[in-house]
Amino acid sequence: MESNKIQTNIKDQVLNYLAYWRWFCLSIIISLIVSNFYLRYTADIYHTEAKIEVLDNNENGFKLPNQGISIFGDKSINLENQIELIKSSRIIDQVVDKLNLTTEIFSEGKIKKVEQWQNSPFQVIWALPKDSVNNSSTSFNITISEKGYKLNDNNKEYLFGQTNFDHKIPFKLDLKNKYKVNIGSKYVVNLIKKKQCRKSISNNIIIDYVGNQSEILKISYNGNNLKKINDIVNAIVEVYQNDGIEDRQLVFKKTIEFVDERFVTLFDELNNIENSKVNYEKSNELSYVQSDAGLLMGNLNISRTNFVNSSTQLVLSKMMISTLNKTGDLEFLPANIGLENTETNQLIANYNEQLLKLNKLIESGAGESNPVINDGKRLLLKLKNNIKTSLHGYENFLESKRNELGKINSFEKARYSKVPLNEKVIRSIERQQTIKEGLYVLLLQKREEASINMAITNPTIKIIEYADNESDPIFPDKKTVYLIAILIGILFTVTTIFIINQLDNKIHNPEDLSVLLPELSVIAEIPFIKEENKIINFFDRSPLSEAFRILRTNINFLLQSAKNGKVLMVTSTIKGEGKTFISLNLAISLSTLDKKVVLIGADLRNPQIHKSLGLDKSSYIGLTNYLSDYEVLKNNIIIRNFDKNLKFDLIMSGLIPPNPSELLSNGKLESLLDDLKKEYDYIIIDTAPTLLVTDTSIISNLADTLLYVTRANYTEKKLIKFIAKIKESLSIKSMGVILNNVGEKQGYGYGYSYNYKYSYNYGYEYGYGVTKTKQKSSLLKRIKKWVKKKK
Repeated sequence: MESNKIQTNIKDQVLNYLAYWRWFCLSIIISLIVSNFYLRYTADIYHTEAKIEVLDNNENGFKLPNQGISIFGDKSINLENQIELIKSSRIIDQVVDKLNLTTEIFSEGKIKKVEQWQNSPFQVIWALPKDSVNNSSTSFNITISEKGYKLNDNNKEYLFGQTNFDHKIPFKLDLKNKYKVNIGSKYVVNLIKKKQCRKSISNNIIIDYVGNQSEILKISYNGNNLKKINDIVNAIVEVYQNDGIEDRQLVFKKTIEFVDERFVTLFDELNNIENSKVNYEKSNELSYVQSDAGLLMGNLNISRTNFVNSSTQLVLSKMMISTLNKTGDLEFLPANIGLENTETNQLIANYNEQLLKLNKLIESGAGESNPVINDGKRLLLKLKNNIKTSLHGYENFLESKRNELGKINSFEKARYSKVPLNEKVIRSIERQQTIKEGLYVLLLQKREEASINMAITNPTIKIIEYADNESDPIFPDKKTVYLIAILIGILFTVTTIFIINQLDNKIHNPEDLSVLLPELSVIAEIPFIKEENKIINFFDRSPLSEAFRILRTNINFLLQSAKNGKVLMVTSTIKGEGKTFISLNLAISLSTLDKKVVLIGADLRNPQIHKSLGLDKSSYIGLTNYLSDYEVLKNNIIIRNFDKNLKFDLIMSGLIPPNPSELLSNGKLESLLDDLKKEYDYIIIDTAPTLLVTDTSIISNLADTLLYVTRANYTEKKLIKFIAKIKESLSIKSMGVILNNVGEKQGYGYGYSYNYKYSYNYGYEYGYGVTKTKQKSSLLKRIKKWVKKKK
């Protein structure tokens, strides 16, 4: 049972709110309009991202497939260092210079500004050195005119293509396309300091891992211009890639420089040897000398070849030692110049690799006092000493080997003692020439290898995905904004209705009466009728007539113990609740049963029956005359056949007396009712409101039943308790409550007041065909009245 009540209450609450569906629609429409303006004039924020894979190009040794990741999950590449390198000022500054991000151009609209980026019809060229521009900031407005443009809304016009010196920072505007310029268009040009621009990019760029074990980085950026943020991210990726390639090319560049320096010396030495041979042969008048002994010559050639190779290696080692002594602490060493000592070549490669890593760490911002840098320098010094030691050992080995080969050559030469001395000299010269030529060819080969390696240097990153976002902005999200607008519209209406309901102190339905008056029953619900004529007709099938038929039936149940001549007293708490309307139509309804009915206007203070029936009150004598004048008889005040369509008789109130209470209590009314009971089946008395005056209380004991009229959307809840007090304080035989005006959607305008100490003044609109008294009300009352209309 309790659950049914809860479900009923919930249903009633839902229906109560649904009755305001027009409010919901209006509120939602207004919210959507506001949200549309918000979306239209709020700066959009776009998101873009690029993905790159950081490559490990360390070729020192063979690696197993799983060697890149340790058992502890460490990556083979330190991605934290790469992230800091991407965010470093060296990289960001190159991006700022490449895209000219220090200059911004906005088109000025009525409400918001839109950055033009590459769509601007002109470009700004600053007439100051680059360093000065990078440390300056300014802002000015441009208005396009017929001849050129105006600066900061001044009347002076400037021409495109000419330097403007009137501004604190001279500049020049060059048109990109004169046909795209609209006269009157306004633009805002901002010059931002390079340091501030760099800081803004560093703070807004987001670099993160794709996965914990992944070597792929995601570079994200948010901004108001989609094309601009795409260009910024792609420029960062490009600059970072080129920076890594340039780092890897440093060793090859050093090798090429070393070989180019040696070429000059070798060319001079070869030229001197060839000149000495030509001069010797010319001075000694020598011709071409051929070998006499094939086998011995072959052995001699083998010995000479070994001697030449050892001599070449000795020269290279000495050259390398000389270069090592000239090279500074943090300079790269030439690699792969032809030394056949594997240990020395490996040490040189390790030295260059460690030096490259140290330079990157220094460029990333690490200080000189960084322990990692100090450890790196000590490691480089140790490697350099190891290289020197290795070269000296290799040199000693070559010297020893060369001496051995010299002895072998001496032995072979002794066997060729018969060979002319001239041939020996020529062979010596040719041997020196061969050594220098071999060294020249070897260095040329190494130079070409270094050039090829520099040209095909492997990139440091692999670009997986460029920044090329063309999606909708991430803020504001249109769907979310519209959804929030709808929710705000609904919540605003619900809150407003809830507040109105909380402030509402009127009864609206029989359930309200049942809660406030559980001891009394609602015997009829009279519906609200829009028509001005509120009087029912005979054999009428309207909802109003049916409601009075129900009232008529329920009254018969209340009057089961009453004898002939049943007295029905109709009253209300305050004026305007419709007691006269109920009395009149009840008389009509009872008279349709061929019952004799008389209607008495006992509201002596504010009679209204004559107005409802359209009668002239001054043409008839009424109840006041009967009660105050003993010469007036009963038949003198009864009005019969006053309307051919109405079958009941009428006793009007008469003139308004100064002492209504005294007249009603003088005993003549009781005598009148006794006489009327003999002639009429039903006697209906329209009395005064009970709260304002005591007239009804005085005569309530004369009634067989009391019909108490309340009015939906009008009677205040605090007045309902007064009805219960009346039933307890007065000796009323039976009592029934009537709820009038049920389902009303229109307003009221019915004023009433009593000039006694218990005075009340109500200013509600009331449309039952009675006289309307319009009163000026406060703004709050008018708002509440409008709310009641809607409800």
